[in-house]
Amino acid sequence: MFDACIIGGGGVVGAAIARDLTQRGLKVIAVEKHESACRETSGLNSRVVHSGFHETPGTLKAELAREGSRLMIEYAKERGIPFLKTGMLIAVPYGSVRAGLWKEADALWRLWRQGRKQQIPFRFILTPGGVRRLAPIRAMGGIFIPSVCVVEIEAIVDSLIREAEAGDTPYLFGTEVTAIRLKPDRYVIETNAGTIEARTLINSAGLAAHEVSRMAGGPSYEIELIRGDYYELIGGIDRWGIRTLVYPAMPPHSRSKGVHFGPRTDGRLYIGPSATPAPAQADKDLFLQAARKFLPDIQEQDLRSAYSGTRPKHGKDFTISLDRTSPNLVNLIGIDSPGLSASFGIARRVAEMILAAR
Repeated sequence: MFDACIIGGGGVVGAAIARDLTQRGLKVIAVEKHESACRETSGLNSRVVHSGFHETPGTLKAELAREGSRLMIEYAKERGIPFLKTGMLIAVPYGSVRAGLWKEADALWRLWRQGRKQQIPFRFILTPGGVRRLAPIRAMGGIFIPSVCVVEIEAIVDSLIREAEAGDTPYLFGTEVTAIRLKPDRYVIETNAGTIEARTLINSAGLAAHEVSRMAGGPSYEIELIRGDYYELIGGIDRWGIRTLVYPAMPPHSRSKGVHFGPRTDGRLYIGPSATPAPAQADKDLFLQAARKFLPDIQEQDLRSAYSGTRPKHGKDFTISLDRTSPNLVNLIGIDSPGLSASFGIARRVAEMILAAR
């Protein structure tokens, strides 16, 4: 009998929850259907630790990204895990004048208001020369958020799992949940590797979280699966000189934060992600045109297809809900961007939710 069973323990959110609960003295078990960690959304994203600057103040996304990003960078520093303090430049390209600059100006004004409300440090870049001091791109100006970083997410998750295991939390990889039975004081979780009994079920199953909720007798959530493709810029950071995250200014209600330039800890440089209904693949021309807004001379042969990931979307905010008590069912639904950044904050919130319900 376990105090808590985490379904989806191989993702960054599930791993952070496992470590947090273990350190609070709970008897925890984590199951993961894949043979190793970071095989879905956690390992196939931009690896950006966002400050919450893009998020609407007062939402879970804004609150937990702000808290979680601070905790994650502290964690990486303490354990010597690679990360880049790239900062984030949200830029307005020259072509926006012809396309209607008011769209980008309105987007920057909205972001300015959000940043001020959340007290996130940033500064305006008002000239093309100011932009070039941050990144060798062509742009009229923008907003720069210095606190944003890029992490080596596999190292983060591996460390979280090892710390949970060191606290006697078993991790079962290659273990898929086939059925969940509800008893008055516990869940009986049937898997391809045997049966688990737990007083609390934590559903951190990512792309399958809506299915696990129904399996556990919880609410029927509807989610949208969004595919994000990425291309690599051949030659990486050394060739292109872009060491700062470069994002376009996106209008309100966009499906993503925009196709952006993303340097990585290994010296590679990517552009992405797209935002298409899964499994539709985005055309290469989308990335070429996005790149040419800031690098007019880039050619098709400078880009090569890299990878794609899928993120679950449910409304405009995260859903982190205690959907049943006696026994407890905690559902995490629609943990899309900034889920990576918010993961440590999510873990703390879930732990406090469970302890309050005991």
